[in-house]
Amino acid sequence: MKNIMPSISSNYKNDNINKIKYINKYDLEKNNLEKKLNERISQLEEELQYTKECLQLSNEEHLVYNEELLTANEEFKAINDELLKINTQYQYKNQELADLYNDMTNYLNSTDIGTIFLDENLCVRKFTPSITKEINLKVQDIGRPMHDISNNLINDDLNTAVIEVLNTRKLYEKEIESKNGSWYLLKCAPYSTSENLIKGVVISLVDITNKKLLDETIVSENLKTEFFSNLSHELRTPLNIIICTLQLLDTYIMNGELKDKERKFQKYSGIMKQNCYRQLRLVNNIIDITKLDAGFFDLNLQNCNIVNIVESVTMSVAEYIKTKSIKLVFDTDIEDCIMSCDPEKIERVLLNLLSNSIKFTRPGGSMKVNMYDKGENIIISLKDTGIGIPKDKLNIIFDRFRQVDRSLTRNQEGSGIGLSIVKSLVELHGGTISVVSEYGRGTEFIIVLPVRVVSKENEVCGVFEAQSQERIERIHIEFSDIYSLN
Repeated sequence: MKNIMPSISSNYKNDNINKIKYINKYDLEKNNLEKKLNERISQLEEELQYTKECLQLSNEEHLVYNEELLTANEEFKAINDELLKINTQYQYKNQELADLYNDMTNYLNSTDIGTIFLDENLCVRKFTPSITKEINLKVQDIGRPMHDISNNLINDDLNTAVIEVLNTRKLYEKEIESKNGSWYLLKCAPYSTSENLIKGVVISLVDITNKKLLDETIVSENLKTEFFSNLSHELRTPLNIIICTLQLLDTYIMNGELKDKERKFQKYSGIMKQNCYRQLRLVNNIIDITKLDAGFFDLNLQNCNIVNIVESVTMSVAEYIKTKSIKLVFDTDIEDCIMSCDPEKIERVLLNLLSNSIKFTRPGGSMKVNMYDKGENIIISLKDTGIGIPKDKLNIIFDRFRQVDRSLTRNQEGSGIGLSIVKSLVELHGGTISVVSEYGRGTEFIIVLPVRVVSKENEVCGVFEAQSQERIERIHIEFSDIYSLN
């Protein structure tokens, strides 16, 4: 017993010590944990405070953003209202443009003015239906180069004109004729934008056929009026001279001035005869013009030696030309050439040209008549050193009723139909006549006649005798207007 109790007491004491240690350890750990918890709580409280501050700041920013959004919303609403107004205006403008486009389309489709719009590469961009009358365009040709498109225009200058306009940016205008006889005013203008940029060329064809016919009619009427005015002068002048001559002869007879009556009678009868020839020449020309217009002018074609005819006619007036102090030369590179012609008409052509050369060649000048054999053609050249023809008058020299000197005070007489008849007579022979002249230096008339023969029993006519009485009379008639008033 004594041994057991001390042992129990000792164990109990140890247990208490252990418990105290445990409790102390627990309290220490508890204190540490509480301390950590407090620290964590403090940390969380700080984080919570920071979060609150961030949220408050974010909330303030959101309020600012919200105000900005409200402001932007109001601005967007205002912009939307403006866009609605602009959209409405655009709709009106689009409708106006649509109406304008429809108006322009209908106008271009209905107008008689043919128009083509070309781009910068001179390719077809658009065209009006009326242009297809003369330029062979189809819808499939849009985009094709203009030089690939065929047309019905004579002396086509389209491609040259559009290139010139595109390079110079200047308007191009020209009157042109189509193959069907219509006349157009061709206009090529640069295609200019609102920014004043050249983006192509606009081609237009304005039909001026009626205007051209009207102008030609007016010119023709004016020429006829002028012709009849000249005709009146030409008819009156020889008659007045004849009347005055007769009055002078009556005066000499009444006054008994008979000493040199034969000389005076010869002088004044010569004046009357010359003016009778002038009157007859004028009447013949008027009759021939009428026959030519009516198509009743016939040639008496014979196979003749044309060289003999030209030489005989030229030599028949050689003496007269010599009295004018003018040198006459005849030359030919062929001696004989048998061809079909009317000898009297060829003579008339030559006499008319010779008389014109005499009229306008001053004393001391020269006249040359040359003939050239060109195989199928014979060329007759009549060249003088006269006053010449102004360049702007060369294209009207063969027109009927036209005169280079149109004044009533002109030095030489004439009705203005002689060269017109000459041209008609040459053309009736199948030939052509042209003129080359330099004003102040002289003139050359060139006749080209085809060498042809007709089949007749009497194949070749006899030698052309320019000195027969009948032909001398014709020379007097053709030369009747070469005289001096003094």
